[in-house]
Amino acid sequence: MVPENHRTSERLLITKLHVPPVPPGWLRRPRLNKRLDTSLSSRLTVVCAPAGFGKTTLLSDWLSIVRGRRGTSVPRAAWLSVDKEDNDPDRFWTYVVAALRNIHPDLGRRSLNMLETGKAPSIRAVLTTLINDMSGTTDDFVLVLDDYHEITARSVHESLAFLVDHLPPTAHLVLATRVDPPLPLARLRARGQLSEVRAADLRFTIEEATAFFNDVMDLGLTADNVKALESLTEGWIASIRMAAISMQSCENIPGFIAEFAGTHRHVMDYLVEEVLGRQRPSVQQFLVRTSVLDRFNAPLCNAVTGAENAQEMLDYLQSANLFVVPLDESGRWFRYHHLFSDLLRDRLLRTQPDRIPALHRRASEWFEREGLISEAIHHALAARDLDRAADLIEAVAVPLISQGRISAPQGWLEKLPEDVILSRPWLCIGLANVRSARGQLTAVPPLVEAVESILSGQRPGKAPKDTESERRIRNHLTSLRIPLLLARGETDEAIRLCHESMEQSPEDESTVRCMSVLMLGLAHWMRGDMLKAMSYLEEATIYGQTTGNYFITLVAMGHLADIYVRQGRLHLAAETSRRAIRLGTEWGGGEPLPATSYAHICLAQILYQWNEIEEAIHYVNRAIELGRQGVQLTIAVIAVPGLAPLTELIGQTTALSDALDELEGVAAASRSVIMSRVTAAWRARLALARGNVSEALQWAMSREGSGPDSDEGLEFSLEFEYLMLARLNIVRGQLRGVPAILERLRRRAEAEGRMGSVIEILVLLATTLRAQGRAEEAMAALQRALALAEPEGYVRVFVDAGEPMAELLRSALTRKILPEYVSGLLALFGGAAGRGSPRSFSGPRVKPAMEPITARELEVLRLLAAGASNRQIAEELVLVTGTVKAHLLNIYRKLDVHNRTQAVARARQLNLI
Repeated sequence: MVPENHRTSERLLITKLHVPPVPPGWLRRPRLNKRLDTSLSSRLTVVCAPAGFGKTTLLSDWLSIVRGRRGTSVPRAAWLSVDKEDNDPDRFWTYVVAALRNIHPDLGRRSLNMLETGKAPSIRAVLTTLINDMSGTTDDFVLVLDDYHEITARSVHESLAFLVDHLPPTAHLVLATRVDPPLPLARLRARGQLSEVRAADLRFTIEEATAFFNDVMDLGLTADNVKALESLTEGWIASIRMAAISMQSCENIPGFIAEFAGTHRHVMDYLVEEVLGRQRPSVQQFLVRTSVLDRFNAPLCNAVTGAENAQEMLDYLQSANLFVVPLDESGRWFRYHHLFSDLLRDRLLRTQPDRIPALHRRASEWFEREGLISEAIHHALAARDLDRAADLIEAVAVPLISQGRISAPQGWLEKLPEDVILSRPWLCIGLANVRSARGQLTAVPPLVEAVESILSGQRPGKAPKDTESERRIRNHLTSLRIPLLLARGETDEAIRLCHESMEQSPEDESTVRCMSVLMLGLAHWMRGDMLKAMSYLEEATIYGQTTGNYFITLVAMGHLADIYVRQGRLHLAAETSRRAIRLGTEWGGGEPLPATSYAHICLAQILYQWNEIEEAIHYVNRAIELGRQGVQLTIAVIAVPGLAPLTELIGQTTALSDALDELEGVAAASRSVIMSRVTAAWRARLALARGNVSEALQWAMSREGSGPDSDEGLEFSLEFEYLMLARLNIVRGQLRGVPAILERLRRRAEAEGRMGSVIEILVLLATTLRAQGRAEEAMAALQRALALAEPEGYVRVFVDAGEPMAELLRSALTRKILPEYVSGLLALFGGAAGRGSPRSFSGPRVKPAMEPITARELEVLRLLAAGASNRQIAEELVLVTGTVKAHLLNIYRKLDVHNRTQAVARARQLNLI
């Protein structure tokens, strides 16, 4: 049974955080140390070369030199040895923060707490908090990520790129890797922010090879001997070192060198045979059998080999310099040189293939006892012990996914055969959650059905042991079904399941109950029953806050804001959206959580209506970006009606058309007829915005005869489609019947209290009646629209109606209908008496002489006036300092000033503060 509120927390392998000691026999390389010293002036240093070029040892030696210097300018160092298990973003950043805390115990404390408690569904939120902590350090420091080539996860690369872009001046990052990392290296190189040490730099020169062979290894080679070996090895340090070890007991060095030829692989095979062949059988056996381990200590080696002499063996390997790399100062943890490890594993595969599964199984058991579950799962999978791997994954996958940590469980589950997953309910539930989160909706129902078959006894599998376990499984199945039903528009069934779940869930299952309340609100929202939707959404908001469920709180607030928009209450909607974004940013450690996506969409709609175009574009782009980060199905479903009204922005942002492409895919995958129809209508609206009338008309012809025949036939979810059909009929001059359809839509919207929709419908009705020559009726419709719109400051709904609306507004002005409001609107068409294209002006809300100051910029201005520094502003508003600088530049531009003092003075002159 998986506990409802279980949190998974693993112990850290602290040897990953230790700077490896410089091995005996290392040749110090002043030319490269000087190069690394110089690199500290850049943000990032990449030490990139194939295996065996001495990257780790060079950095370890350099840091030992740096630590030995005196003075206040000496940078402190943090180290992380990366392995392939670190492809899970949460694990990777947990180790990075732990490494940084070796510099200062308080550095990253808040970030580490966010990761350990599962309260950071956004890695960017963790990094924002971490970057702000870094900015508070006055001492220079270096963070080294060794073996970064082990990272293949795109999410880790992207988050590291974010860190590099925002590193404070006191911080420097060093990556040691076999391949170039997928980071924006070209951009950093062009800006002078990248230093590079490549294989050509790391290769031993003739002088270094001579010093190594003769001064370090004391071999007494001639210049010709050294030149021949340097030519054969091409300065490759690993092969030079192994050649030197082999020659220590070689009587015929010229003969050895003559035979030391061929490809690298052949050379390495020869050296391994020479090195291993001279060891006693027990040492050979120890080396080969422990090669399955990425890192090891004596107890682990004893567990894997079944012997009791591991410490003695490790002591001997160190003294014999047999390619054992210590990982900590105390000499407890080690790893083999990467090349040596690869070759030992190859030998194990060729000589003892039947023994490999047992070795991995023993390693898995040891790691499990030590609480290192990721490593335990890795070795269980390597052993092909599928039952054991499944047991381990089953215990942690669903809790991890519930915390938003998807990468690691996804990797594990994808390595299990389908029949194993389909025989275990919790694995099916885990994989179904992963597939749903990734938008692979069609893959979810078969997994749900498999669990149902196990519970009913129709399929063999690991059935729950008691009724309590079965009840929890069924609750999770319900949680998977409800979003899918909503995606397909099956609201009645979704509501029935929500109530069923509420009845079956006890009071202490707060997550299930809270989610059910939210889903009830979403279902009624989709049906157009705004009053019921508001009731459930308000309850979900309170319930989510009291139980600490940030996702539910923020999604509920976003939908409440949407309802206020539809009701025509723009100021309340803006306040609610900003509050949701503010809370989501606070909970996200300075960056808004993905669940604020819909609040961003709502705020963008409002800002667009108020003609604050620049801010509207910002929030549109941010909404789409956050929606992609959160991969939440509900956000994808509700994005279409929320983004569609912003079509007129198409000339200023590509995000809308990109989002439509993605949402069309979601609609097809979910098999939602309604969602497909709305996305098709939005596609027509985009075509019209681009001036492609023929494409829009083609869509209209495909929808002929699909409109409602009566008020009862109107579907709230298809209102956008109905209005789009009316717009196109107006464009092509087919006005017959349009006023009647619009009037029915208005009556339905007004009966449901959706006055925002009423305003839009009345605007269309007014322009239609004018085109039909029914001037008085047109003016009556316009007057009603103006009366409803004026208190909330509507602008674009009138301006986007074009020149026909301008003519109507001029007539309204002559009749002295809300003259101040109408004059402001007409100014957007080029003046109260003139004609022309609309210009950026916020009507009655903002003076036309100045570009509007956004709410966030106003907050920055107020703190600026109070004498706050950039860092203090960042801490107060929970921002990255770089973002504060960007806000300041925008403020200077808008106020036409050049510094902080002038900005404050100008703001006071304009009564902004």
